[in-house]
Amino acid sequence: MPSTNEKNRKAYFINTIKRRILSGELKPGDRIPPERELASELGLSRGSVNQGMLDLARMGFLRIVPRKGAFVAEYVKSATPETLASIMSYDSALLDRSLFKDLMDLRILIERECTRLACANLTPGSLALLQSHTDAIYAADDEKAPEAVYLYHKCLTEISQNAAYSMVFQSFEKMIRNLIQEHYRNREELATSLPKFQILTAAISRRDAYAADMVLLSLLGQASDYLEKHLEQYSVDF
Repeated sequence: MPSTNEKNRKAYFINTIKRRILSGELKPGDRIPPERELASELGLSRGSVNQGMLDLARMGFLRIVPRKGAFVAEYVKSATPETLASIMSYDSALLDRSLFKDLMDLRILIERECTRLACANLTPGSLALLQSHTDAIYAADDEKAPEAVYLYHKCLTEISQNAAYSMVFQSFEKMIRNLIQEHYRNREELATSLPKFQILTAAISRRDAYAADMVLLSLLGQASDYLEKHLEQYSVDF
């Protein structure tokens, strides 16, 4: 049975390579350096690197070709449930731009539908809950505001009364939290977003699905535009 240290070293290797792939540093088709080079670069044993490469291939991120080496796989086109689970648990806001756009489109699609359902299924209790999260955003300082914003969006999916949408949203919890955190590092972005949460809550309270949808699109569109520019700057700096 592998020791705890061996498992930790392998996990470190897997997370390092996965981060390089999901950030776009390594792209589909790129050849991965030989195991000896990776072991030397990361201060690991070749055994840890070898086992990590096999796990990354099983997850769908690498394609190992005998006598030729390992290559970054077309992990989006050939995704397995394990690939998706690994992407969902990704703990960084730095994503490949095309992957970011696709995931952001999915998030917008889910939250728009949840907003429509929240208007249709609104109860005094669900409205009170949403208002409490709105108040929490305004009461939070700059450091705690991103968490309050995340909980607001989470509440929005929950009061839709669609368990599947809520589960999908929560499965991306780490990624969404990190994207919100990155967005609201910019205090000007936070300041311009704040009024929109109150307007969105007010529209939902009136069951005005159209108005609520427009405000939500404005909120998430602002976040998407900012983060896409941030990713572009990251890729240039890198």
